[in-house]
Amino acid sequence: MAKQHLAAALLMAALLAPTPVLAAPDTPAEPAEPKLRADALWTDWKAINRQSIQAETQARTAPAPSLRRRSQAEASALGARVGEAVAIGDCAEGERLAREAADFALVEAVRAHCAPPKP
Repeated sequence: MAKQHLAAALLMAALLAPTPVLAAPDTPAEPAEPKLRADALWTDWKAINRQSIQAETQARTAPAPSLRRRSQAEASALGARVGEAVAIGDCAEGERLAREAADFALVEAVRAHCAPPKP
């Protein structure tokens, strides 16, 4: 019986003793999560509005080159090129030319002309 008590005591000591496998590694602890600052919780709407107004002002002062007015000769030449492409049956090329010139009314005209007839 004494041997059983001794064996049980040794087993308990072995189970309770710290082992290298179970010990915590010597790696540094992970840094704590960054603390939230109170000013990061709100949006500065005044700054956003100011940036928006500046962007709109810059957009208004520099018009896109494709939106400039064409002279009568330029408009006629574009219409002739698109018309030639559509006349030979190349509607895709006519639409591409009109779209490239940013003449969206002409794009719609090409689409309407080239659309298959409705039954």
